[in-house]
Amino acid sequence: MSDNLISKDNLVGTWKLVDFYTVDSEKKVGYPFGKNPTGYLVYTEDGYMSVSIMTTNRPLLGLSVEEMQDLKNAKLGLKLIASIGKYIKASLRYFSAGRNYLSYSGKYEIRDHTVIHHLEVSLVPDWVGLDFERNVEYSDGQIILTNMVKDTSFNLTWKLVN
Repeated sequence: MSDNLISKDNLVGTWKLVDFYTVDSEKKVGYPFGKNPTGYLVYTEDGYMSVSIMTTNRPLLGLSVEEMQDLKNAKLGLKLIASIGKYIKASLRYFSAGRNYLSYSGKYEIRDHTVIHHLEVSLVPDWVGLDFERNVEYSDGQIILTNMVKDTSFNLTWKLVN
């Protein structure tokens, strides 16, 4: 890690995900969103952040925007009965899509080599109100965010979007 402390000047901007992998206590490497995930991380000058990460090539749900809204609002009635198979398949794909997507945002603060994300909204409802600490290494227009969960290190490399 660099000896320089992280400042807001190092973080503010839009970052594109370059790499995301994990390493467990047995040195086994994993890829939570596959080997080529897509994602963006945004830090604003006024202290807010937002991150979205997804597996590439997720299967389409096979529903129009209107059909998704009907499904969400349970306005299907006879329509659902007539095409139950379509909606069951779409629901399973929707579950898979959510499992292969991560998103949260809120305020952030910087302390030495650490950035703390204070989650205000999240795809995972249980995370709202939590603080996620990430160690930060900054070098040549890239940041590497790392954190430990149990015995596994999560490592995300981001490149500044110009």
